[in-house]
Amino acid sequence: MKKSMKIFCGLLAALGLIGSAGCGAEKIAVPGSSDGEGESWTVGFGCSDIAVPDSSPLYIAGYASDREIEDIRDLMQARAVWIQAGEGKVLLVAVDCIGLAVGTIEKIRASLADFTKETGCDSIHVLSVHTHAGLDTLGLWGKPLRDGKNPDLMENLISAATKAAWNAYADKTDGKISFGFAETENMQRDSRNPVVYDPSIYQLRFAPDGGGAGVRLLFYDAHAESLRGDNLRLSRDFPGVIADIILEKTGDRAVYIPGAIGGLIMTSVQCEEPFDAEENLMITGRRLADYVLSISDEDEVSPSLSCRSVRSDIPLDNSVFMYYRFLGALDHPIIRGGNKGATGYSIESVVSALTLGDVTIALIPGEIFPELISGEALEEGDPESIKSIAESFGRNGDKLLVAGLCNDELGYIIPPSQYLVSEKLPHFERITDENGEDHYEETNSVGKGAAKAISDAFREAMGGLKAGNQDHI
Repeated sequence: MKKSMKIFCGLLAALGLIGSAGCGAEKIAVPGSSDGEGESWTVGFGCSDIAVPDSSPLYIAGYASDREIEDIRDLMQARAVWIQAGEGKVLLVAVDCIGLAVGTIEKIRASLADFTKETGCDSIHVLSVHTHAGLDTLGLWGKPLRDGKNPDLMENLISAATKAAWNAYADKTDGKISFGFAETENMQRDSRNPVVYDPSIYQLRFAPDGGGAGVRLLFYDAHAESLRGDNLRLSRDFPGVIADIILEKTGDRAVYIPGAIGGLIMTSVQCEEPFDAEENLMITGRRLADYVLSISDEDEVSPSLSCRSVRSDIPLDNSVFMYYRFLGALDHPIIRGGNKGATGYSIESVVSALTLGDVTIALIPGEIFPELISGEALEEGDPESIKSIAESFGRNGDKLLVAGLCNDELGYIIPPSQYLVSEKLPHFERITDENGEDHYEETNSVGKGAAKAISDAFREAMGGLKAGNQDHI
């Protein structure tokens, strides 16, 4: 480690912003375990708008810094889904925002302490939809050397998540869950070689026994940024359009869940010049909603649920993360030692495995490259793929889903064989390789060892699942 980095790390430690492994450093709370089987599924849905505070500034997230919103197209929301099979109880909360670090997610869980006590649910998972038209919830897009999060907004976000959770529990009813998918065409692009992504949009659809409004969980590999980079309007982006169309046409409530979106997997739909952001948004949302509504060949999912979470020390190579932590922007727990990276520190995070019948969901705390899920194009030195791990426990690899940016946001999770940083200014300077390939993602990655740490943690989580939900352990 360079001398300047050692001095900087020492300053952080002296200020109490980073801990020391084994020396009383505070550990993050890991979501609890859930197991259960029943005669039917019990599912509920809740939604709450995230109020825009009167206080300022309010920065748009996802592109350039120091850009305040100029208008509100539609409000960010927190959408919660209660899922229960017998005594197995899980709560999923999806927030329309760019991302949430684990510190904020722990505040959401703390606000649900009474909820946990009353409902018996302690397996609460919070994910970010990753809209680039939302407000800054990580603190990275304010003025230079300033935390861009608005404190009043963050309080409103936590309150909305709490309200959505209670609404979901109150809404619960018995019914069936089915699994299906549709392959989308000409809707995605991978900005970085090798070109690897899953073109299918997946659906877990809950239908109440007595009829009425159902719930749909939608999994898709794409950044929510159809409004593009010049946009200054607050919006849920295309996930909001999809949900609105499905509600209008079917009465069902939909929750969008970003999958493996590392490598800037984006929707490629774009109008002819001159570009019209609103038109592009609506075309994208309508096309994806049509694909969802076209799903007809569905498999019923047996009412059996199991969930396990594993705390993971992610090696920290990127000193920029420590700099952000120093400014009060990101609130990841950073500890000395453990599975330490080039900085001598690691970041604590959580990886989880959730099974619903024969469907497996990998809950990943960041923007993972699709190669690390499917195993396609991985090379020597890369970790075992998430699909291979699931299949080694007897799970159906064709029914493996990914919930990205779940329980944390570690940035891009990159195969080690592709990882390249500047020798002069690693992670600070954006570079291209000898083939002209842009390695932008490394500047927003925890480090080269993140992929293996997450793969190892997912294997551990799968190994701890209820034996009845897999062929062997």
